[in-house]
Amino acid sequence: MIKSVFFIDKFYSFSLLLSLFCIFASAIMKQSAPYTIYFGDARVDITSSQPDNCSSLLVVDDTLSVLRAKVIKKVETDKFVTILSPNPRQTFSLLAAQFVEVRAAGGVVINEGGELLMIYLRKRWDLPKGHIEDGESSAEAACREVLEETGIEAVVVDDKPLITTLHAYDTYGRWELKYTDWWRMTAVGGELRPQTEEGICGIGWYSGIGLAERLNSTYPTIKEVIDALKQ
Repeated sequence: MIKSVFFIDKFYSFSLLLSLFCIFASAIMKQSAPYTIYFGDARVDITSSQPDNCSSLLVVDDTLSVLRAKVIKKVETDKFVTILSPNPRQTFSLLAAQFVEVRAAGGVVINEGGELLMIYLRKRWDLPKGHIEDGESSAEAACREVLEETGIEAVVVDDKPLITTLHAYDTYGRWELKYTDWWRMTAVGGELRPQTEEGICGIGWYSGIGLAERLNSTYPTIKEVIDALKQ
């Protein structure tokens, strides 16, 4: 009987410790989870930790909210902005609600030689991507956009996106926040054929020095995608 009571006491002690650990871990995740939104070449991080660099700071008040107009004004002069919040997730949700949500998907396509497919659009190197159409899954949209913009047939190799990037922009006075799912893909057929009617005037497979040169003339979001690919 004594052994049974001892076992029960140990069990409840373990359960209590496990519950406390889960609560603590959840609190830590809520406190430190960073969110990144790009405004053109400017980067805005929402976090609970003050950065070591010389990032421009916005500190939220007790409402945990920050006005879109205030963020936009900051990125007009600063390339790195940090929004400090005790609850980054809540602050991000409140900020995102001030934009029109747009969903898109793109492909990170690798061929048999380990080269990355890139397109040249609006004077920068980019990856094929586009809006998700009604009735279309994110992965389906990514495959369709790759084929339309590059002529390459590709298949998704993972069951979830490699990364999702956030990009805010002004479309004729309407501020949108685009969530782009980036899918890792393998090329299975087709021939390089840039979609010139969409303004794509260059296309190719790149690795090594050639890839590095093109990453010097791309968007911060694309660099983030490539960093995720390397991990």
